[in-house]
Amino acid sequence: MKRIVVAIAVSVVLAACGSDTDGPTTAPQTTTEGSAGPGEETTEPASEEPTTEDTAAPSDDPTTESTDEPTSDPTDTGEGSGDFTTGPSQSADFPDLVGAYLPETARVGGHDTYERVVVEYSGNEGTLNWSASYEDAPIQDGSGFEVDMGGEEFLTIWVSGVTYPTGDPGEFEISGLNQATAIQDVHVDMPFEGMHTFFIGVDEKRPYRVQVLNDPMRIVVDVQK
Repeated sequence: MKRIVVAIAVSVVLAACGSDTDGPTTAPQTTTEGSAGPGEETTEPASEEPTTEDTAAPSDDPTTESTDEPTSDPTDTGEGSGDFTTGPSQSADFPDLVGAYLPETARVGGHDTYERVVVEYSGNEGTLNWSASYEDAPIQDGSGFEVDMGGEEFLTIWVSGVTYPTGDPGEFEISGLNQATAIQDVHVDMPFEGMHTFFIGVDEKRPYRVQVLNDPMRIVVDVQK
């Protein structure tokens, strides 16, 4: 009887030992390529957003430097005053002989709707007065000689309030004739007995106007194109 009990006890002990060896198994850890091993901290790589370099787009409206249209005579670019005419005209006080102005320079300038002749004077005594008309020929005061000059019609301007030069005035040069088309020639005579004359040869009889401007003193004649 005692042997049976011992055999049963041994069987129980053996059964218990067999069940201890059948414990739960742990699945092997699988690591993917590039992943951190056990015990290592993994850092997720920061995602980089593509940066776009800011470039200034070209302006659709480029600024344009304003340039004034050049004129041959920047001091006489105003539109002027007075009406254009083809008939005789004169200033209110012509022929007032009180004055001591002397013609110094003459120039021609081209403008959009007219061409301009400017005769500039030195002196500061008295005032300039004028009379103008178209004549058949450019005839000099005093001598009565005809001036040899270009043009088909001759606008003649008599100017009072001038004085004769004390020395040799030399040749009176005209600048800017190459900028004109209607005006073909200009001739300026020196003063004679308190007056002097200048002639504008044009291609045909065209409307004109005459003005006296100051600082410097000058007579301005505009001829319509």
